[in-house]
Amino acid sequence: MRARVATGLILLLAVVGMAAAVQAADIYVPPSSDAFLKSVRAYPFAAGAARREKIRVGAPRLKRCMSSTEVRKLIGDPDFGYVGYKSGANGRVPAKLVWNYILEKKALAETEPGARVVVWFDPKENVEGVTVYGAPDIEAMVSRRGETCT
Repeated sequence: MRARVATGLILLLAVVGMAAAVQAADIYVPPSSDAFLKSVRAYPFAAGAARREKIRVGAPRLKRCMSSTEVRKLIGDPDFGYVGYKSGANGRVPAKLVWNYILEKKALAETEPGARVVVWFDPKENVEGVTVYGAPDIEAMVSRRGETCT
């Protein structure tokens, strides 16, 4: 009887541990913009062909209310991200999560912006919108329809 209880307890703990690991794996914090800039070895910077193609093909498939995990599966990890705040208690109320996918950056301090895809998330990390800068081939395919969350 003790062996059955011990075995059951071990199995229960294993399942709980696996569930905790899965939840921990879903927590993702993108690199900071400073970390991205430090990673650029030379300018002009351009994303590799495979990454650019993945973003070019995936960005038009992004939908409003899609989770951040789905976005990462579709177009990969962002080059950097940050939290946008709105005024409120001490001016530190999170309002948006913003991920940047850099396709091209001409110089460290750009007078003319490079090409990038920006994905805007609500505080629950669901897509609110997608903006494309400097990449007309991608921008022309991104939907501007007012989609409702289901």
